[in-house]
Amino acid sequence: MALFFLRSFSHLPFAILHAISGLLARVASDVAGYRRPVIRGNIERSFPERSEAEHRQIERLYYRHFADITLESIKNFSVSDAEARSRMGHEHVEVFEPFFQAGRSVLVAGGHFNNWELYAMTANQNVPHDVMAVYKRLSNKTMDEAVRESRQRFGLEMVRTVDSQAWMDAHVQGERPKAVVMGFDQSPADPVKSWWNTFLHQETAWYFGLEKWARMYDLPVIYGHIKKLKRGRYETHYELVTDAPNALPEGAILQRCIDLLEADIRETPHQWLWSHKRWKHARPETMPLNPRSESESKFRDDA
Repeated sequence: MALFFLRSFSHLPFAILHAISGLLARVASDVAGYRRPVIRGNIERSFPERSEAEHRQIERLYYRHFADITLESIKNFSVSDAEARSRMGHEHVEVFEPFFQAGRSVLVAGGHFNNWELYAMTANQNVPHDVMAVYKRLSNKTMDEAVRESRQRFGLEMVRTVDSQAWMDAHVQGERPKAVVMGFDQSPADPVKSWWNTFLHQETAWYFGLEKWARMYDLPVIYGHIKKLKRGRYETHYELVTDAPNALPEGAILQRCIDLLEADIRETPHQWLWSHKRWKHARPETMPLNPRSESESKFRDDA
């Protein structure tokens, strides 16, 4: 029933969906207080140098933004290829070309920033590589299948996290070069198997898979900055992180991507996923706190 409603709802024009999202933001913020302790705590700890008024402003803008991308994601059940492309531009795609011509697969790193769902639906049509995205299966099997079918309508291939290593072994060095998309900013399940450093003033655990795969398969790493141009309009800017992963010291690839994500968050803080329980774990005493790069030190100095 819920799936039928979402699919029917998705046929509404963007203008109407955005009008509804304005109401939804007010209800989520002022009536339901949706995840307010998580959102408020995350923002306050991440920006201790900012005033309470600034924290509340980020919070208000986040509720509006989150309502927008929630309704825009529902639209993905029925959006046409042409309209999806018109709403998500892709800039500096030429960074992929030398690797495609050489038959090299690449990793595309990004965070849960702006409309990552729309990015996933349009990446395969805009980069020369065949695009695969790693995803975590939803607990509801029917909804998981529906979302997966919707996201794959325009050529994207989705592979569950539990199947991703086998897929990499079978395909990443095959005849057709692949672009493997990884959202690397989710909270790891096991803090002991994580990479730890300081991110947004907090000790933070990271999945190491991005760096592991880059080194294991000698894959160039490209970062995707998703920018919001205006309501319902986005643009992804690609930036090369490294084309020689094994020439860098351990952790350097992941840390470069973390620096890029933090810079994006500081530029437009309300456009990251603050309602996510990002800092669920405390660092075990046995786990080292790895140093950050010069750009992270600059963040501390600016604070």
